[in-house]
Amino acid sequence: MPTGILRKSAATLGAALGLSAQAVSPSAGSATGFEARFAPLYATVFTEGASFSGKAMSADLQALEPLVKKSGVAASNVFRLFYTEASVYGRRGMPAEAAKAAQAALVAMPQVSDPQWAYAHFFLRYSSIRWLADSEQYEAALKLVRSFQSQYPLPQIERLPVEMRWDDSHPIPQARDFPSQLQILGVYEDEGYVLHEQGKYREARLANERLLPVSRQRLKALGKMERMRGLLTNIAQNCYELGEFDQARAYLQERLQIALNEQDHATVYDCYFQLMVLAHEQKQAQQALQWLTRYEQYALAQNDSQQQARAKELLAELGQRNTGHR
Repeated sequence: MPTGILRKSAATLGAALGLSAQAVSPSAGSATGFEARFAPLYATVFTEGASFSGKAMSADLQALEPLVKKSGVAASNVFRLFYTEASVYGRRGMPAEAAKAAQAALVAMPQVSDPQWAYAHFFLRYSSIRWLADSEQYEAALKLVRSFQSQYPLPQIERLPVEMRWDDSHPIPQARDFPSQLQILGVYEDEGYVLHEQGKYREARLANERLLPVSRQRLKALGKMERMRGLLTNIAQNCYELGEFDQARAYLQERLQIALNEQDHATVYDCYFQLMVLAHEQKQAQQALQWLTRYEQYALAQNDSQQQARAKELLAELGQRNTGHR
C-alpha cells in the first residue's frame, strides 16, 4: 500500500475538528440532543489509549443517524458523525462500510471553507481510495485517484510542501501544509495498486513506470528512499504477472539494495525470499540456492536465530521442490 498519511495523534486531530460539546453551540433542541449523545462517543473514539468495542461503537453511532437526517441540521454535524463512523469502520477492517460512511460525510460537506474541516475532508478522500479498492469498488477508487491527479499533476509534485505540519498557535490546532509530497506520491502509487487488483497488470505497470522516476527523484531529495519499497514491490509484481521475469528481478534487486542501505532487515529478508522464489519459478535451481544462502548469511550476521531457523526450513523445502522437478 502506498504511502500513509502523515498525521498527528488522533486526539489532536479530533481537537482540530472541534468535535467536542464545548466546541459547538447548538441552535436547536435536536442539535443539543445530538451533541449530548455524540460528544462522549467521539471522545472515546479519538482519545489515545482508549479502548472500546468496535461493534458496539458502530451501533451507537448508527443510532444517531436519524438525528442528523432531519431537515435543517447543520452539514457540519452530518460530516462529523459520518467521519467518526468511517474512522471506526476503518479501524475494524471493514472497508466497504468505511467507504460508505466517508461518502456520506463528503456528500454532506462536499466543499470546505473553514480550515478546521479541511484536513478531515482530505483524510476521508485519501483514505477512501484504499477503502473502495479493498471492497472491490475499483472504478470508484480510480475516480478518486483521477480527481487527485488532476488537482496535483505528477510533474508539479515538487512544488508541494515537503511535509505537513500542525499550527498549535490557535485554541484549536489546525493542520497546515497539506497535502504533502509524500501524500500525493501515495495517491499515484494507489493507481498502480488498484489497477493491479483489477487484474490490469500492463496498465498497472505503465502507471508505476510513470511514477518511478519522479518517486526516485523526490524521495532521494527528501532522504526517504526507504519509502520506495512499496512502489518497487508493486512494479515487480506487475512484471511477474506479465511474465517479464528479468524486469521483476531488476526491481527486486533495486528494492534489496535500498533495504540494505537503510538496514531495513524485514525488507532484506523479504527481497532474498522473493528473488529465491523468482529464480525457482524460472527453474534456475543454482541461483535460487544462492539467494537462499545470502538469506541465511544475513541472518547469521544479524544474529537472528528465528530467521536462521526459517532459512533452514526454506532450504529443506527448496530441496524437496527441486527433487520433485527432476
